[in-house]
Amino acid sequence: MLGKLSFRNAKRQAKDYCIYFITVIISVALMFSFNSIAKSNDISELSSYMEFFSKAISGISILIVLVMAWLINYCMRFMLEKRSKEFGTYQILGIEKKSISNIFTLENLMIGGIAFIIGIAIGTFVYQIFTSIIMNLFNQPYQIEISFSIKAVGMTAIYFFGIFALVLLNCRRKIKKTKVYDLLYANKKNENNMIKNTKGNVILFALSIVLLVGAILINNNEFANASNMIGRNIFIAIIMLIVGIYLFYISISSFIVKRYLNNKSRKYKKDNMFLYRNLTSKINTMSLSLGTIALMFTIILIGGNIALLMNNMINNEIEMGYPYEIMISAADGDFSKYKEYIEKNTKVKDMYEYRLYNIKGIGLSTAFEKTPFKGAVDKEIDSVLSLTTYNKLREILGYEKVDLQDDEIMINCLKTAKGGLEKYTKENDKTKIVGKDVKIKEIRSENIAQVGFNGSYYAIIVPDSLIPLIEKEDKRLRDKNDDNATTVKEGEEKSEIYFLDFAYNFVATTENMTDEKFYKELSNYIVKQEREIAGEVNGEEQNYNIEISLANVQTKGERMSQTKSFYTIMSFLAFYVALIFVMATATLLAIQQLSDSEKYKYRYELLRKLGVDELQINRTIFKQLLFYFAIPMVLPVIISIPVILGVGQIFTVAVTMEEIFKNIGIMLGMFILVYGIYFIATDVQFDRNINGNG
Repeated sequence: MLGKLSFRNAKRQAKDYCIYFITVIISVALMFSFNSIAKSNDISELSSYMEFFSKAISGISILIVLVMAWLINYCMRFMLEKRSKEFGTYQILGIEKKSISNIFTLENLMIGGIAFIIGIAIGTFVYQIFTSIIMNLFNQPYQIEISFSIKAVGMTAIYFFGIFALVLLNCRRKIKKTKVYDLLYANKKNENNMIKNTKGNVILFALSIVLLVGAILINNNEFANASNMIGRNIFIAIIMLIVGIYLFYISISSFIVKRYLNNKSRKYKKDNMFLYRNLTSKINTMSLSLGTIALMFTIILIGGNIALLMNNMINNEIEMGYPYEIMISAADGDFSKYKEYIEKNTKVKDMYEYRLYNIKGIGLSTAFEKTPFKGAVDKEIDSVLSLTTYNKLREILGYEKVDLQDDEIMINCLKTAKGGLEKYTKENDKTKIVGKDVKIKEIRSENIAQVGFNGSYYAIIVPDSLIPLIEKEDKRLRDKNDDNATTVKEGEEKSEIYFLDFAYNFVATTENMTDEKFYKELSNYIVKQEREIAGEVNGEEQNYNIEISLANVQTKGERMSQTKSFYTIMSFLAFYVALIFVMATATLLAIQQLSDSEKYKYRYELLRKLGVDELQINRTIFKQLLFYFAIPMVLPVIISIPVILGVGQIFTVAVTMEEIFKNIGIMLGMFILVYGIYFIATDVQFDRNINGNG
C-alpha cells in the first residue's frame, strides 16, 4: 500500500515540480559529461597541460555538489512544507510517522532515480558534443561514437545520491520530530521578516547602499594599483559586498512600500496596489533566499567575466607575442645547430637572424605613468632595432616597408600600449638618442613579438646610420651589466644594475605549426653555463655558483598548446559553474511561484469577479512574475558592471576596453537567455494553474 501511495505521489510531484525535475536531469547530465571528460584518455593526451583539466573538474565538482545540495535541500524542504497538511492528515488517520517518512523517502528516491537515469542518458550525448568541441579546438580529428565510462557513472552516482541521502535523512528527522499541529499549519509559514520595524528597514536599506558603493570603490581603487591588488582591502570589499546584498533584500520591501504605496496617484493606478502587495508580502518573507540568489548571480556575472578576460588576455598575448612560429634569442649569435634541427624537422617558409640593441632609456617610460603599464616598463633601458631589421621582420609577416630619414625614429609597440605613447609624443615629438637630436615620426602597433622578445612592450626603430653609435652604447651597457652580475652587494641600488636581453635574435616561419615535442627537442640545444657569483650577505662576502642559460627558445606551437588547454579549462569550467548556478537559482524562484499558484488563483478569481477581463489578468500575471524574477537579478547586474571594470584594469596590459565591454555583453546575454527560458516556462505554467488549464 505504501509503495502504491509513494508511486502515485511521485507521479504527482514530477508534474507539480516539473522545472525542478528537469533542472536535476540537466545537472546530472552535466556532472556525468564533465566527469567523463576528466576520465577521457583522448582529452588528456591532447596536451601535457590537459592533465590539469581533470584536477580542475574534481575541484569544481565540490562547488557544484554544494550548490546541488543547497538546491535539493531547499526544494525537498519546500515540498515537505507544502505537503505537510497531507502528512498531518495521514497521521490523524493512524499512519505512523516512520511510515510517512518512508513514503516521502521512497517517492523522492523514485524521482531522483528516474532523473539520474535520464540524466546519464542525456549526459552521454552531451559528453560527445563537448569532446568534439575540444578536439576541434586542438585541430584533431574526432568521430562521434557512443561510449560509456563506468568511472564517470560511479563518480556522478556518489555525488548525486550522496546529496539525496543526506537531504532525505534530514527530512526524515524533521517529519519524525514535527507534531501533528505543526504539520497541518506548516504550509502557512514562511521565512520570518527579520526587521519588523519600518524605520529599521529604511535604515538598513540606506546602510546596504553605503556598503555596496563602498565595496565597489575599494575594489576599483585596489585593482587600479596592481601591486596592492591582493591586499587586505579586497577581502574587506568582498565582505562588505556580501553583507550589503543581504541587507538590501532584507529591507527592500519596506523601501518599495514607502516609495510607491505612499503615493496615492500611483497606488490606485490600474493594478498597482494588487501587484505591490503580492510582491512585498513575498519579498518580505523570502529576504534571505533572495539575498542568496542575488549573491549567486553576482558570483556568476563577475566570475564569468573574469574567465572571459583571462581567455582574452592569453589569446592576445599569443597574437602580440608570437607572430613568428619559432623565436630564439642567444648570447653568442650562433644559431647553426638550431637552424639545422629546424630545417630537418619542419618545412621553413622564411628565417632571419639579427641584432637587438639596448641603450640607456630616453624617457619613453614616462608615457606609461597613467596607464596599466606603469611600473612594468624598464625606466633604465630601451630596446632598439635597425630600420633594415625592422623592415625584414615586417616583410616576413606580410607588412609593407616603411622609411625613415637620418634625423627620424619610429616606435613600434603593443596595440594596448599605443594610446599612452601617442599621447606622450604629441607633446614630446623630439628627443635625443646617443647624443643625436631626432624626431619621433610615428607610433606603429604591428605585432613583431614585443612581449619580451623584440623589446618589452615597445622598441625604438632607428635609421641604419645611427647603428654604429648605438652599438657602442649597447657594448658599454652590457659590460656594465656583466660586472654587476658577478658582484652584487647587499643594499645596492637597482638603478646601478641592468638586466639586458640576449644580443642576438632569430625568427622563423613554417608551413605548419610545430608541437610540444618539437619545442622540447629544440630547447635541448640551449647551452648552459655555470657562473660564480660574489655577494655580500649579512656583512660577509660569499661566493656561490649558479647555472644560467645562454639562449632562450620560444615556439608558437608550444604556446598555443598551453593557450588552448587554458582556454578549454577556463571556458568549460566557467560554463559549467555558471549554468548550474543560474539553473539552481531560477528553479527556486520558479518553484516558489508555481507552488503558491493555488493561493494566487483565489486572488485572481476575485479580480475576475470584480470585472477584470482575461487579457488584463494575463498581463498582471506576467508583470508579477517579471518583477519577481527581476528583483534578484537587477542588483547583481548593477553591482557586477563597475566591479568587472575595476578588476579589468589589471588585464588592460593585454586586453582592450572594447573587449572588456564585449565580454560584459556576452555574459549578460547568456545569463539573460538561460534565466529568460526559466521565466517563460514559469509564466506559461503559472498562467495554466491560475486559469485552470494545468
